[in-house]
Amino acid sequence: MARLLAAWELGLGRGHLASLAPAARGLAALGHESWLAARDVTVPAQLPDRPFAGVVPAPLWLGPRLAGLRRSYGEVIADAGFGDDEGLIEIVRAWLAIIGLVQPAGLYGDHAPGALLAAHVGGLPAIRLGSPFTCPEISRPMPRFDRAEHPKSPAAPHPDTVIDRVIRGVCRHFGAPMLAGVADLLATAPRFLTSWPELEPAVGGGDSGYGPLTGIAATAVPDWPAGEGPKLFVYLDFDRPAAKALAAVLGRRGWPVLWVSARQPDFALGPAIRHEVEPVDIMTTLAGVDVIIGRGGHGLCLDALRAGRPQLLLPDTQESLANAEALAARGLARLVTGWDEASLAAGLDALANPAAAEHTASRAAARPGYDPAAATTRLAADIAQALRLH
Repeated sequence: MARLLAAWELGLGRGHLASLAPAARGLAALGHESWLAARDVTVPAQLPDRPFAGVVPAPLWLGPRLAGLRRSYGEVIADAGFGDDEGLIEIVRAWLAIIGLVQPAGLYGDHAPGALLAAHVGGLPAIRLGSPFTCPEISRPMPRFDRAEHPKSPAAPHPDTVIDRVIRGVCRHFGAPMLAGVADLLATAPRFLTSWPELEPAVGGGDSGYGPLTGIAATAVPDWPAGEGPKLFVYLDFDRPAAKALAAVLGRRGWPVLWVSARQPDFALGPAIRHEVEPVDIMTTLAGVDVIIGRGGHGLCLDALRAGRPQLLLPDTQESLANAEALAARGLARLVTGWDEASLAAGLDALANPAAAEHTASRAAARPGYDPAAATTRLAADIAQALRLH
C-alpha cells in the first residue's frame, strides 16, 4: 500500500473535491491511502463516505490579490502567492512540511499550484487533476486569456513575466532543478482531465479526458416545493453577486425552485423556492429539472450535459467564465453577464421552452452508455501508473 497526498488550494465550494474524492476512492480500491490538504477543511466532512484517511489545512496565500479578471493562467495562480517572491517561498516551505508529515509516495492535486511546486522542490512525483481551466495545456509562452483584445506586440510584457521570475526564485532558494516559469511547472506533472470536449476552450473539441466522475457521492433527494411552471435547479451560494436579483425574479414567478447553497440567505426567498444546505444526489435530482442555473462550475456543467438539460450560467470568476463561454459557443448554455433582474428574466424566458431542452438533450445523448464508476476505476489505475506506485 502507498500513501498519497491529495491537494486542493484554489477555487470555491465543493467542485474540486468532485474529482479528488472519486480519485481517492478509486486509489483505495487498489490498496492506496490518500490524505487531503484542503483549502477548507469543513468541506470534506460533507462527503458521506470519508474517502480520505486524514485531512489537514492547505497553506493559503492571504496577501494582496490581483483585481479584476485574470489575463493568463499565471495571473490565476498569483492568488496562491505566485506573484510574491518571499511569500511563495513560505507557501512552498509549508507544503514541504505537510509532505514531510504525511510522507506520501506521490501527490495529485486539483487547482493546487503551490503543492505542485513543492512536489518539484521535494522530488515527489505529481499529477494534475481537474478541468481544462485548472489543468491547461502547456505552451511556451502560456496563452493570454485576453488575446483577442490584446494583439501581439513585441514590446508588451506577457502577464506571466512576474510569476515566471518568482518560480525561478523559489527554485534557486531551495536548490531545486531550475524551472523557467509557469509552463515548465505544469510540465512536471501530467494532466488528467475529468472533463469532456464541450468544456475545452476551442470550439471543435480537444482532449476528452475521463469525463465527470462519481463526484462527492451525495445521496439526498429532496422533495420539490409546490408551484406552477418549469422546475428550476439552482446551484449558487447566496453570497454570490447574482443571487439576490435571481431570487427576486424567481420569487415573483412562483416557479418551483430547488436552490442548493451551503450558506443561508440574508434576503427573502419566495414560497416556491426550497433551500437545501446539504449536497444532493445530483443526477437523480436533475432528471426532473427543466432548467439548471449556476455559476458555470465545471462539475455542474458536466452533470447538466449528462442530464440533457439547458443551463443558465452566471459566471463570476475567470474559471466559471471560461466554462460558460465554451458551452455558450456550442449552443449548450445561455451566458448572462449582466446580473440585473431584467437580464436574468430574459435568460430564463429564453431557456424555459421545449426547444432549448430538446437541443441540449440531443447533445447529451451522444454518451448514453457513459459510466462514471468505470471512468473512476480507469483514472485510478492511470494515476497509480503515473505516480509509479507498486
